[in-house]
Amino acid sequence: MKPSAFSKLPFICCITMSLCLSACNNDKEQADITINNIEPLVGIWQAPAYGYALDMQADTHQLYQFTSESCQKIEFDFDHDELKSSMQLSDDNNSIVNTFTGAKNPGIVMNKGSSLPDLCLNDLVANKGDANYQFDAQRDFEIFWQTFSQYYAFFHIEDVDWVEVFQLANGQISPQTTEAVLVEILTEMVAPLKDFHVQIGNEDLDIAFSVQRKASLYAIALLDFISTQQVELPFWQEQEEAFEIYFKNAEQQSIDAILSHVVMDSEIEMNDNETMFWATFENNIGYLNVTTMDISEFGDSDNNVAQNKVILTETLNEVMQYFADVDGVIIDVRNNDGGDDFVSRMITSRFIDQSLHAYSKQARLSDSRTPLQQVFIEPQGDTQFLGPLAVMTSTSTYSAAEIFAMSMRQRANTVLVGEATAGGFSDGLNKSLPHGTIFSLSNEFYLTPDNEEFEGVGVPVDIEQAFFTLEQREQGIDLGLEKAQAWIIQQ
Repeated sequence: MKPSAFSKLPFICCITMSLCLSACNNDKEQADITINNIEPLVGIWQAPAYGYALDMQADTHQLYQFTSESCQKIEFDFDHDELKSSMQLSDDNNSIVNTFTGAKNPGIVMNKGSSLPDLCLNDLVANKGDANYQFDAQRDFEIFWQTFSQYYAFFHIEDVDWVEVFQLANGQISPQTTEAVLVEILTEMVAPLKDFHVQIGNEDLDIAFSVQRKASLYAIALLDFISTQQVELPFWQEQEEAFEIYFKNAEQQSIDAILSHVVMDSEIEMNDNETMFWATFENNIGYLNVTTMDISEFGDSDNNVAQNKVILTETLNEVMQYFADVDGVIIDVRNNDGGDDFVSRMITSRFIDQSLHAYSKQARLSDSRTPLQQVFIEPQGDTQFLGPLAVMTSTSTYSAAEIFAMSMRQRANTVLVGEATAGGFSDGLNKSLPHGTIFSLSNEFYLTPDNEEFEGVGVPVDIEQAFFTLEQREQGIDLGLEKAQAWIIQQ
């Protein structure tokens, strides 16, 4: 998002006003207008559907998280000027769309308020490190429960009774409950949700928790290893080491099956980070494999988002030049761990020639939802590939990669092949507890232009074929890839 045009000019006016006021003979009304317009972004901005409040001042900012029962300061490493540049002000100055320096895209709508929530002013919860902080397991447990109760959107998918969860967990909390025991209780509370965007982490306690409802490639290989080696969990150390070797070999078997389709003597191209590779298959079919949608993994982790976007754009230019004369394209995101939605849109933009309504999104707002944000993708680059295209997905196609699949479903002359995706679309809503544990939850709905929702079930495919099976790996074949090629040849 471009910086607002007003962000620099009013500062200049303010600095020079005392020097030119007598010569210019500006009246008081004009001076007041100039002063009032110096910082239209200064003020209190609230996003009730996200439980965020932002106190934005000329040179500093403070972010708060709140529920109906609590408020805390939270620290995100946002450069102040970059944060301002990522806030788009409405025409009436009463709301902003805030991408939080590109982390949220499309951004969060925040409305201007007269003040912070009362709890943030009068009963702010102290965080670890504050002078008046004391660990309180009961308080932190209740903040955690309230946050899910008020913002989590998908209790119905696994039919979880969150009130019952409170009653069961509350009985385990006492004045003697330690941080470690508390975090263990919290993980037990959310495990039944089976939502991989629900995560809990505490570096000091060496805890990183998440769970999912569909089998990952790692889980598939684990079950195969247990079956073929006739072993049981928990593994001994030797068995753990043996499985890690087994899994690496299984991944290589899968890659070898893919590469067996590359035209003889044809070179396989790859980006510097080895997160994307492309080649030409038999029957003049282009193949593109994308393993992540994380923009930092297409560039340099030390770069900002804009710099890494440039790198990805250059890589996509190479890909499109390579695909200039192919008769069809396969895009393989069967082993893609997700990342940034805008990366999905950048890739999609190279395969359309007109504006595409890819999807819409909204957030839970109490018992209703926020207004829909419609997301359109415009064609980018000097050339686009418009021929037949197969998108390959699996249960290990996650998050932003699922949004890519959802978007490509709207493209003409396109087929989805493989397995329904993992079923997690909402961005993770990041929160923290006073003692330092961080967690995330899902509060957003993603919808197709026809208002279909695939949270929990995944984007469906047109041609079904299991991926990463033991039989296919041992035989060195990829039946999904064969079906994708057959479909393209028939077009």
